[in-house]
Amino acid sequence: MSDGAAASWPGAAARAAGRTLRIGHKGAAAVVPGNTLEALERAAALGVDAVEFDALPDGRGGLRLAHDPVDLAARPDAPTLEQALDRLSEPDLAHLGIDLDSKWPGDEELIVAALRERGMLDRVLVSTMEVATLRRLRELEPALRLGWSVPRARRNHLAHPATRPVAIAAILAARRILPARLIAALREGRVDAIMAHHALVTPAFARAITPHGELHVWTVDDAPRAAALVAMGVTGVISNDPRLIPG
Repeated sequence: MSDGAAASWPGAAARAAGRTLRIGHKGAAAVVPGNTLEALERAAALGVDAVEFDALPDGRGGLRLAHDPVDLAARPDAPTLEQALDRLSEPDLAHLGIDLDSKWPGDEELIVAALRERGMLDRVLVSTMEVATLRRLRELEPALRLGWSVPRARRNHLAHPATRPVAIAAILAARRILPARLIAALREGRVDAIMAHHALVTPAFARAITPHGELHVWTVDDAPRAAALVAMGVTGVISNDPRLIPG
């Protein structure tokens, strides 16, 4: 870790060095409530390389740290994007990379403006499942690092017995079909990183993607799975409990 000097996004350096980043999901959501300033602070104390948090429109023209409308309704005073970025600009957190997960199309101008105002464009990777958001962000700020989250799903269908068989079949198909699309997006400069659900990632998937760009894997809350992903050489592992990721 640095002594507090301002950071740039650490993904390119980690990929070049063959090192896997430890990324705290929603800060450190398994340790303290996620998408809060406290979670960002705790993630830093646990030694992460970067923090991930969600940016959701609040219906009043701003963005707040919330995963979905239900989460925001339960926490109407969730931190604003500006509050989170300002906290991350302070010396004790200024060494962290930032994965800003854009949850909804149409917020691209707000995100770029907030990053430009704080001189944080080089420090942030904006990730999303929304292809339209990726396209618009590239138009607005070509230098901004972008991550394409796959597959596009709002719920964890693997977690429900009724939907699990179909979800497994979809994952197996995606492992065959997705790499060519993802590699093309990386090669063409439409994105800089792939953010893949952990069920997608096999050694073959990692070998296909990592020569062309960063590969970050979400959301990994199992220590053996985290260790296996590190052994595959993925660029980053995203976890609610970053203590599970080998250092």
